[in-house]
Amino acid sequence: MKIVVSVLMAVCLAACAGLQPRLEQPQVKLMSIKPLTADGFQHRFVVGLRVTNPNATDIVLQGMSYQIGILGHDIFSGVASNVPVLRAYEETPLTVEVSASLVDVLSLISELTRERPQTLTYSLKAKLDVGTFMPAIRIEESGPLPFSQVRGLSAQ
Repeated sequence: MKIVVSVLMAVCLAACAGLQPRLEQPQVKLMSIKPLTADGFQHRFVVGLRVTNPNATDIVLQGMSYQIGILGHDIFSGVASNVPVLRAYEETPLTVEVSASLVDVLSLISELTRERPQTLTYSLKAKLDVGTFMPAIRIEESGPLPFSQVRGLSAQ
């Protein structure tokens, strides 16, 4: 009896695994970083992202978490639960808030002042939660960030 139950459970699990659609990994690009508020040692920023869904089906997200690094420092982080549906074969613009500690921001500003680079490289790590029955989608992207977009950080 135990063997029959075990075999039936294995068949059911295999069938359920076959029902999950194979999703190609979306792309997330950083579009902008703008200062929002400063509250003591915590600074808030508004980040513009563009998410590209290369799949034939919409992706409904439960939420996402993300980290953004500049000059090799992972200083910005945040979470979002109100994420719009990522429509099939479309780019979806997102505006999310991130936080950074005063120490991290001052370290970045100090490095920007010393180096005065014309362009910077950003790194973005995001985890897209698609629900309990599918594994989260983990994305790592990087690219150039024009200095003019970061110049607003020193104004804070």
